[in-house]
Amino acid sequence: MDDVTFHKLSSYGEHFSQLLNVGCWIVDTQSRCFLAKPQRGDFHPHCQNRACSLLNTCLYGINEAYRWGGKYIFYCPESFIFIASSVSDKNGNLSGGLLLGPIIMGELDDTVQLYPEGGLRRNVQSITNLSTEQVNHVSELLEGVTEGVSGASHSMMGGIVFRQENFLKNLYEPKAPSDPEMAQAYPIEAEKELQAMIRSGDKPGAQSLLNDLLGKIYLLSDFDPELIKIRMIELLSVLSRAAIDAGGEIGEIIWFNTACIRELQKCASIEELSVWISGALHRFLGYSFDFSSVKHSDTVYKVVEYIRRNYFRKISLDDIAQHVHFSKTYLSRIFKEDTGENISSYINKVRVDRARLLLADPDLSLVDVAALTGFEDQSYFTKVFKAVTGQTPKKYKESRRRD
Repeated sequence: MDDVTFHKLSSYGEHFSQLLNVGCWIVDTQSRCFLAKPQRGDFHPHCQNRACSLLNTCLYGINEAYRWGGKYIFYCPESFIFIASSVSDKNGNLSGGLLLGPIIMGELDDTVQLYPEGGLRRNVQSITNLSTEQVNHVSELLEGVTEGVSGASHSMMGGIVFRQENFLKNLYEPKAPSDPEMAQAYPIEAEKELQAMIRSGDKPGAQSLLNDLLGKIYLLSDFDPELIKIRMIELLSVLSRAAIDAGGEIGEIIWFNTACIRELQKCASIEELSVWISGALHRFLGYSFDFSSVKHSDTVYKVVEYIRRNYFRKISLDDIAQHVHFSKTYLSRIFKEDTGENISSYINKVRVDRARLLLADPDLSLVDVAALTGFEDQSYFTKVFKAVTGQTPKKYKESRRRD
């Protein structure tokens, strides 16, 4: 990120921070580092969630903002809201972004009551509380700011139009559709080389070779939009298989592939197709290469949020896996990798945290508390509560009464 862009982001970020009393981070995605951290409204030093890696959280949000047109609202592992907006250079490449948070969205008391009394609860109470509508307004303003700072606009392709214009200029000028090269067979060897580069992690080489392949596709298709679409779908399949072989998650890649094909079919003219192609395929490469370091934060966030909203019900691994559209085995593995604990242990921890609050109510019996926190019976509730806290629910309730 260049100095001019950084100073502009710093100025606007300070305005947001002062106005909303929220933390504001400026991130350089190329160097994978913070360029600025909050002077106020930063809860992170007090955060005790082992699943939270602040840099990865910010990188994830900014990458998703770039992927989805400039802005992205998401939950951190502690279930606080963050708002991210991406910044592009003049060529439409992602250079960094601005991220605001944490924010409590919705009822403040519902969130505060999840934390034990003391310093941590006081810190949570100090977090800015906004409605869903207010969060959306802030995200729109943030997107407008970063679009003004960026070298390219937050259009559908995030600035890809600029890059595609250069691509087409180079494509049209040296060759005409009647060029004999068009008669050559489709470059299968180049496809194989592209697959090998993706598997080996050679992103610059893969991007360069992809540009060459796109040129060949245009020429061999005689610039016919329908023929180009067919070739694009074939190329997406090649990229998908290579990304999966490189360690990408099958469900995510298939979803991204399907979304690309759906958008591709909407293109009616060669101009629309040209804008879409470079952006989508280069984003596919970026998705394959860049998201491994951020792991699967979004999936973990969704699992955490699902558990916090449904702890009082019977929750199975099947239910959660269906909610996030992953297999049970894969979901269990990535949750363990990111949080250090398995899903069932996390469910029990959330239930016990809520039970601690309910046990302070003298009108609720142990049976009532067990039922309200999703435990099948009182004996199992007692067993889990003691395993987590070191004492039985009865003794805990008695100690709270004495206090």
